[in-house]
Order: sequence, then C-alpha cells, then structure tokens
Amino acid sequence: MARNDSPNNEDNEDQEMERVLREHFDAEAPNLRAPGDPWEWLESRMDEPPAPSFFSRLLPSFPLRRESIRPAFAVAGVAVVAVAVAATVWAITGDGGWNPGDELAQAPGATALPPAPTPATTARQEAAVPTTAAPAATTAPTILPTAPPAATTAPAVPATVAPAATTAPAVPATAPPADAVAIEVTKIVEVETETETPASTAAPAATPSPPMLMVSAEQAAAPSGSGQPPDTTFRDYGRQPFVAASEDNVSTFSLDTDRASYHLALGWARSGYEVDPDSVRAEEWINAFDYQYPPPTDSNEFAISSGLFPHPLDENKLLARIAFQAPELADDRPLNVTLVLDASGSMADGGRVAIARQAAESIRQSLRAQDRIAVVHFTDDVLHQYTVEHRPPDDDRVTDSINRLQPHGSTNVQAGLNLGVTLAGQARSQRPDAYNYVILMSDGVANVDATNPFAILETAYDANAQNPLRLIAVGVGINNYNDVLLEQLAQHGNGWYRYLNDTAQAQTTFSRDNWLALSTPFADQTRAQVTWNPDVVQRWRIIGYENRVTPDHTFTQDRKEFAEIYSGAATTVFYELELVEGWQPGPVFPLERIELRWVDAATGESRSLPNQSPIALPGWPGNADFAGNPLPHLAAIVALAADRYSSLSANAYESDYSKAHRDLSALLEQLRSLSNDLGSLDAYHDFLFLLEHITADVEERMPPATPSGYSR
Repeated sequence: MARNDSPNNEDNEDQEMERVLREHFDAEAPNLRAPGDPWEWLESRMDEPPAPSFFSRLLPSFPLRRESIRPAFAVAGVAVVAVAVAATVWAITGDGGWNPGDELAQAPGATALPPAPTPATTARQEAAVPTTAAPAATTAPTILPTAPPAATTAPAVPATVAPAATTAPAVPATAPPADAVAIEVTKIVEVETETETPASTAAPAATPSPPMLMVSAEQAAAPSGSGQPPDTTFRDYGRQPFVAASEDNVSTFSLDTDRASYHLALGWARSGYEVDPDSVRAEEWINAFDYQYPPPTDSNEFAISSGLFPHPLDENKLLARIAFQAPELADDRPLNVTLVLDASGSMADGGRVAIARQAAESIRQSLRAQDRIAVVHFTDDVLHQYTVEHRPPDDDRVTDSINRLQPHGSTNVQAGLNLGVTLAGQARSQRPDAYNYVILMSDGVANVDATNPFAILETAYDANAQNPLRLIAVGVGINNYNDVLLEQLAQHGNGWYRYLNDTAQAQTTFSRDNWLALSTPFADQTRAQVTWNPDVVQRWRIIGYENRVTPDHTFTQDRKEFAEIYSGAATTVFYELELVEGWQPGPVFPLERIELRWVDAATGESRSLPNQSPIALPGWPGNADFAGNPLPHLAAIVALAADRYSSLSANAYESDYSKAHRDLSALLEQLRSLSNDLGSLDAYHDFLFLLEHITADVEERMPPATPSGYSR
C-alpha cells in the first residue's frame, strides 16, 4: 500500500500534507520539482547513520519512533518550503535582486501598519499601487493608498528595473496570510518618460507592481525609525557662556526668523528618531511659536516689547525677554520668483520630490497676475530642457516644468543657483520695481562642484544692495540631509530658511495668505544691541543665537548676513540673568539700552530705533508666576528646553545627561500645567509631544541610578 493510501488518520494527514506541498510547488515554483515519493526519500535518508547532533547529545535517551515523527517531518517540510518560496518571491525587489533591508514577518496576529502621527509622514506619493490581484477565494492584503499626484507625468518605478528577460516582478500566486499587511517599498525613483533606457535594463511596457513586504503586528506598532537618521550634516555651534557685565555688558546679534530647526526636530521625533542635539538652534525653536505681541503703532518701525520673569529652573536667576514685532504690510509691489529645484537622485528618498513639487505649485498658485515666475531643475548640471524663464504664473510651461520634477543623478547646487541668480538678475533689470526671490528646494546634499555654502554664494554673488535678490532655502528630507548648507545659504544670501516634512506642511507654509506675508519684506540687514546695567546685572547670557552673535563694532555696519524680516514677523530673545547681590527687582528694571538697526526694504534707507537711553523693562514684582499670561511661560519653556538639550554634544559626560534630564523633566511638568490655557492649540500639543520625546531619549542615555559594582 502506498503511503498516501493508508486508511488511518495519521496517513490521511500525510496525504493532505503531500497534496498541499505539490500544489505549492506547482503554483509558486514551477521550475522546482518535489521528489517522486517524498516519504520514500525521507525514509532513505532516515536509514542512513545520522551524524550526532546537538539535540541527540542533549537527549540521548529520549525515545523516538519513526511513525511518530513522520507527521512532524511533513509539517516541517511544508513550513520550510513555504517560508523559503515566500521569502524568495516577496523579498525580491523590482530589479530582481535581494533588498538587504527587507524583512519577512508572518507572525500570527499581524495587523495593518498604522499611519504615522499627523502630519509627520504622509502617504508616499511616489509609489504606484500594486496591480496584481489576489485570488478571489483568499482575502487580499491591505494596500496603503499611495496614488501618485494627478499632475505626475511619469509612473514610479524602482531605481533599477528588472532585466530585459523579466517582464514583471514575481508576485505570489496566492495572497499572503490575511493577518498580515503588504506595504510598498518606500525608496522609489521616478523615471522620466523621455529618458532612454539601455536595452540591458529596459523597463517592461506595463507598469510593474512595486515589491511588497510583510509586516507583523510588532513591526506595525514600532516607529518608522530608531537611533538617528544616517548621513545628516549639522554643526555644533556650542552654547553662549555667562558673561560678567563688569567686563562686557553689550550683546549684539542678528535677528532671526527661521523655524527650520524646530520643524526638523518635530519631523524626526514623529518618525521615531532621536533628535540630534547639534540640530537644535534654540532661537529657531523659540521663534516657531506665535506669542501675540502687540503691533507697532508706526507702520515704518518695529514694536519692542520686553519683560522680566522668574527663572523656571533656578530661583537665583531671572529671565529677561525682548521681542521685536514687524508691522503687517499690504505691499502690492510685483514679485519676480525663481524656483531652483533639486532633481538629484537623493530626492527620491522619503517623498522629497512630492514635497518639493507641492511647495513649488503652492507658490505658483499664490502668485498674482502681476508676478512672474521662472523654473530651474538641476542634478549633475542644469537640466536645460526644463528651464523656464520668467513668465506669468498661469503659463502652461511653468506648470509643466514643475510637474516634471524627477530624481536623476548627483547634486550640483552651484550650477542650479548660478542659473537661478542669472535669470533673477535679468528679471530684476526688466522689472526694477519688483521684489526678487530665488527659492532653492533641496535636501542640501551638494556633491558636485562647490559644496561649501560660501563658495557657492561666491559664484552666485549679487552686488545690488538697493534691490537685492533674496535667497530662500527650503529643506526636505530626513535621511541624507545637509542642514548646514541650507541654513548658511539662507543666512548669507539675504533670506530665510524653512524645513518641510510633508506635502501638507508645504501647502500650508506657502498658502496664499502666508506667502503674501513671507514675500513682502519689511527690513533687511536687521540686528539688535542690548546693553546691560552693570550696577544691577552681575552676569548675563543669551539663549541661542550662537551663529548670529556678532562683534559689537559690526552693529553700525550694513551687512548682508544680518536678517531679513518680512511683513508681520516677530523675533524673540531670552537672556538668563544673575543680579548683583542685594539688588531686588521692582516695578521697573533699569536696563541700560536696547537699540535696533535695519535697512528699509522699500527704500534702501538705513534706520534705527530707538535713539534715546536708557530703556526700562517692565519689572517682576516678586510673584512666582508669569502674571497670568501663559504665552511668556510657554516661550520660556521652549527656550530653556532647546538650550538644555542642545548642550548634549558628542563630548557630553554622563553627568550632563543627568542634569539635562532633570531640567527637561521639570520643564515638561510646567508645560503640562499649561494645558488648560493652551490645550486648544495644535502648536502646544506638537511641542508637548516633542518635549516628551527628547526627555525620554535623554533618560535612556543616563547612567544607571544604582552603580553596577563593575570597574570601567
């Protein structure tokens, strides 16, 4: 009697196992064949003298009967073959090769991958939805909705397509288990329809389905990142020290309107990454929030507001806050806008192309009929076939060029900016009454020609100070991101710097109302000087502004690296103060002087405010709160949290982590106490999440509370 004719239940199970095994081979691996009689093959192997195994040495006396292990062999055989075939098929990418980062997980109870916290990581807009359907009898896996933008002209395909002999990536004939979810591989490069593909790597005529990965419940619940993203470039500017007022009582700095550092940290935290302390610029965290300062009474001047508050972390210190509020302007001067778009290969990562496209399109839609816009694409060099010189914003050539943004080769920022500045200069000469903006959208990973921001700006130099070209840097991406290049280009290019984490943020940042304010400059080359009274202040330090502090003698000089301030922008600065022993704060604080200098953006005239001395800060009458206003308290928490976290450089000691954790924990409790007053604000919840995240990260690096007893 053949093995599969046995009348007992055990042999019936054997028969069913053999049938499933053969069907699986026929459906999934037609080029592979099972032995003619699997049981005969197994028994022939069992009759051979077995090599002593680890388990046989562990359990030499354990009684095993051949009949009892036969079902076990059948189950094990099916499981091994099924896992091997599934791993081979599902882990193969569109280029026919293994993707070392892909993992197969078919754990029971696997669930759908939950969306990342809003709005950090949106659906990947560069990927195509798989088109191979599962059999009707089997529940199909859930596919994340990732349809490409409507304006996209070329379908998304893997970076390296399959060999010519392969017509489509292999996919399972049967659906994966119903308790698992299939997701598309995220790192996808869009290929232009015009690009010629070598015959050896020609893409199939039909759009291939993107490869799929199986995600278990544990993987689905895990954050999308861990540790810190690779290949990111930041600079540790250190922290400003305390200064004895008897030796130096003057603080000079450029104002700041950037927010990139804060939004970049928030994006990292939402993606599950540890925030790099070197990425934190405290002034950009502070100025990311709206503190509702009163507007100036004169539309040609700043409003200066100030206050003295108890220090949230140290009863022996005080916090002084000084804020500069620009007026809201309704300027109807026309704009010349030049978009310089990074089309390098690194823009394929993490939906950067979609973010840049959305930002560019939002800017185009926000422009008026009187405005003009040009577009430049760059990779190893400028892609001249996509260059559009300044035209009305509704010109089809502009829209088409924006929609054709695709990732290509390397990154030559210098070439892109050189052409952008040339086109902007031509537009300025043709329309001298217009404001001029060059907007660079990139991940900052320059690797062709000049890669230093000052070398890049040297070749794209603008000598016209009366009607300057203002360089706006817009950063996109997490992995492989150069913050230093983008921040320095904006700072020394008479502009400002923004970071975009997703398409929703791109659309909001450059909505019509926001763009009209951002593109209406009020002041160029703006800087402040604060002079402390040494009879009252023993020591002082500015929080943040490390790369914006300048020598005191530069205050009277008009320099391009000083800040551009746009319509309605506010800048806040905090100082930590130690007072002279015995002095008690009263209704006013005898500050020596606050002075502000800038260049009027409309006339080019140098301005200053005020011209008299001394200036008084509203004093702190001794109460232990922030006078019932939660916004100054929020600002103080933001300032100190950013300052304390940024202190954790690569050379930080364990004691530094303990101190930082203590301070961050105290600030976190104070922030939570503001929920009744600020809980309706999205900005409050975002910052609460970020502060909880960095506090937990610091706690993980702290030394153990109890010594281990081991030597170092």
